[in-house]
Amino acid sequence: MKLELSRRDLFLAGGGAVAGIALSPVPWKLLDDLAIWTQRPPTPTPRPAGPLAFRFTSCTLCPSACGLKARCFGPQPVGFTGVPGHPASDGGNCPLGLTAHHLARHPLRVVAPERVSGGRREVIDRAAAVAALSAAISATTKDPKRSLLVVDGRPGRSLSRTYRALAAATGGRYASGPSLTADLDALAGRFDRPLTLGVDYTGARRVVSFGAPVLTDTGTPGLLARLRAEARRRPKAERLEVVHVGATRTKSAGLADRFVPIAPGTEAAFALGLAHVLLDEKLADTAFLTERTSGLAEFEALAARFAPALVEQKTGAPAAAVVALARDLAEGRPAVVLGGDPTVPLSPEADAAIATLNLLLGAPKGPIVARRAAPRETDGDARLATVTALDAVPERSVGLLLLDGTLAEGLVGWERLERLLADGAVVVSFSPFRAGLGEKATLLLPGPAPLEEAVELEGSADAPLATFALAPALLAPPAGLAIPEEVLREAAAAAGLTLPPPATGRIAAILATRRGQLFDPATATTTALSSLADTAALEAAFASGACWVDEPMPSPAGRFALLGDGEAPRLLEAALGVPVAEPVRAAALPRAALAAAPSSPLLTKLTRETALFPAPSAAKV
Repeated sequence: MKLELSRRDLFLAGGGAVAGIALSPVPWKLLDDLAIWTQRPPTPTPRPAGPLAFRFTSCTLCPSACGLKARCFGPQPVGFTGVPGHPASDGGNCPLGLTAHHLARHPLRVVAPERVSGGRREVIDRAAAVAALSAAISATTKDPKRSLLVVDGRPGRSLSRTYRALAAATGGRYASGPSLTADLDALAGRFDRPLTLGVDYTGARRVVSFGAPVLTDTGTPGLLARLRAEARRRPKAERLEVVHVGATRTKSAGLADRFVPIAPGTEAAFALGLAHVLLDEKLADTAFLTERTSGLAEFEALAARFAPALVEQKTGAPAAAVVALARDLAEGRPAVVLGGDPTVPLSPEADAAIATLNLLLGAPKGPIVARRAAPRETDGDARLATVTALDAVPERSVGLLLLDGTLAEGLVGWERLERLLADGAVVVSFSPFRAGLGEKATLLLPGPAPLEEAVELEGSADAPLATFALAPALLAPPAGLAIPEEVLREAAAAAGLTLPPPATGRIAAILATRRGQLFDPATATTTALSSLADTAALEAAFASGACWVDEPMPSPAGRFALLGDGEAPRLLEAALGVPVAEPVRAAALPRAALAAAPSSPLLTKLTRETALFPAPSAAKV
């Protein structure tokens, strides 16, 4: 049948199409989108003015302390790149750090003190803020049931010393955020003398992660992913492989070479199952176990109970997968086994099982290395509070809670802190943003935003070598901004308390070691610290963005305990217990949980509104 169309038919079809489009929401939606796109909101940074220049600093948004090379027009940075060869980052950066210059003009930025009164937030002047803080401090000295608690996000700074002095003067407590290296701390705690450990991924062929986001959020940004990509050019037997064991298929799990799903809360049982195979098939490092460990017979009896069939029953992972992974760890040495996500930490028993698994593989050597901490000045005669664990603070006992501006809500949630507060408690935050924990404060005393002050940075706690940088400021803070150190001392003096002078000898303490190298980011060269004449020369180097890196530390002699006193029954009970509920994990930009500052509005637009980082899905076991 032949189809014939007349001009009348074409006109009717065209008219119907025009009428349909006019009656549909399409044109109105296009007009709405066009109106939005043509708006010109304030930009994150002002229009640059001045000559082009390059300056160097370090990122202060998370503990990694990555090196930054700033492209500036006049005093205004307009973009960042990494610094190749930098001791703390090796040229890596995350999206948060590359947009740090947006945060000084973030929509949630606060530049004047604020107080919550009658359920409403009001702006107050500095004198009123100091008076309110002084009254709260005085109240803690009169009522022992309403003590002071300071929660510090970055211990070891000069401000940290003032926090500790204030806590000691009032009889209060000083606490820091949770450890980001609980797995390494558990292994170091088994040594017969004090020990600090780090991870050198360049010396590993197998990295097994029990939920730790090693390919996205942990350690130096992008380092492990780059090393794995470079290793793929080598023969298969020499490649670096990453295995993710966990109950959630996170972004890091999706990027891993192998994902082993297990039931939530069964990490200890799975680790002991791997230990069973290593001992049963004589795959463990026998020489290391004999010479450097104690309690082998007791641990063998414990691991013997976790045959692969039982591990399959408890964790849901096939017995064949347990055996295959244990054999692969033995064949693919050097290997390192790491603990959980810092934002969702594992149980102490799971960390203990992972620590013993590393000992069976011959650690600490290879990827796990002994390291020193960055030098600090001595406390002298100053009366300072000792560090207290948050879990040791009684509930409803805190009348004044001081929250450091670097404290990340992803590490210390508000629900955990709220349980410690007494009725009518005062919550003071030094965050420069009305976001995260700063939004919960009843008295917000905003400090400088990132890049507005020189900050002491010690680098990642799991790095193989200690580093230190005094990140120079690239931006001037707003006029009249209250500096936390000054406000604390004014309020303490008004409350009748005398605090020791602020710490000023950190640079002298580093120079006194005559140890390590100084990295110059402008020339990408290092010089021996011992070649510097005095502290003035070291201060000048730090002011230009230099970074100090320590020397490698030889492995100390001593023995590790495979099991502590009474630890075997606790491990057995935890490993044989019922699985727990999977913790809630919110979708976030990589490293956002470790940063106290909100992400740049531009990154928020790209990541959350376009779902480039979707919420992780639970693994089906």
